[in-house]
Amino acid sequence: MMRGGLTSHEENGAGMIHGIGVDATEIARIAKALENPRFLPRIFTPAESLSVGDGPEAVRRWAARFAAKEALIKACGGIRGSRWTDIEIVRQEHHEPLVRVKGPLGVWLQERQLHIWMSFTHERLYAIAMVVLEKREDYASQPDMER
Repeated sequence: MMRGGLTSHEENGAGMIHGIGVDATEIARIAKALENPRFLPRIFTPAESLSVGDGPEAVRRWAARFAAKEALIKACGGIRGSRWTDIEIVRQEHHEPLVRVKGPLGVWLQERQLHIWMSFTHERLYAIAMVVLEKREDYASQPDMER
């Protein structure tokens, strides 16, 4: 049965949406933050550094990952006690993001059996990210969280 143009969850086996988060980050703000040598290791993991790489587009990629972390935290409603590096976002072979979450935020997501859907992009001035948290019956088979 169609409802409001969307297929119902019961018919297609999809999960229920638990949270949505969106963030827009000014690229110039991240460029300024990158001047501080403590910024990268406080916010990003070594694996993220490898994924982002160097070159003229690196600051845009850092800004996109920062926006993605913010969007995830917003989708969760904010979780105290987590560190920025508890969220790790790297690119897979086909360029889709792979998200690994540990610490209190990872526990919170696991307890609720939530799958993370993430998309991010960057343009001249801003990096934008969106996260959807979906409760999944087949959660155990999802590769997005350290267990």
